[in-house]
Amino acid sequence: MTNGAAEQEIVRAARNGDAESFGVLYARHYATMLWLAYSILLDRDLAEDTAQQTFVKACEKLADLKRLDCFGAWLAAICRNEAHQLFRARQRAVPMPEEVECAEAPQTGHDRQDAVKAAVAQLAPMYREIVILHYYSRMDYRQIASTLGIAGHTVRGRLFRARRQIEQILKRNGFPKRQ
Repeated sequence: MTNGAAEQEIVRAARNGDAESFGVLYARHYATMLWLAYSILLDRDLAEDTAQQTFVKACEKLADLKRLDCFGAWLAAICRNEAHQLFRARQRAVPMPEEVECAEAPQTGHDRQDAVKAAVAQLAPMYREIVILHYYSRMDYRQIASTLGIAGHTVRGRLFRARRQIEQILKRNGFPKRQ
């Protein structure tokens, strides 16, 4: 039995009310949902809340899932929707300053990591989520494509463009290109 077929059987069992099977799905997908929510919210606590809320909604709506082989992408769509709703709600609740100032460019090698994180935060969400899933969650292109429900070549292209944007942001902030 392939991994995909095994996952479908677990989803089927969870859909039939098997709590242990749903627990297996939770264990398999929680970290990915956490990173996906973080890529949108950029806040660990809110990402954890969103990932958990994603599984609550998934449990409630599991009977609506039409294709068992698309569970990961379906779950990711729920997570993205939850994260975007929370992001929009926070924007309405918290007055945003007129102009967001960029931090001064750090001067030490250790601070380059902080500069990269800040550059990633400035990316458009579609690029940021792929960068975070690839580099922070250590997912390969195939896993990202499956999770986000997009083609592998789309993942590759977005990751390429994201790297170029990060490079440009770092250069603007005084960090030379790494060799």
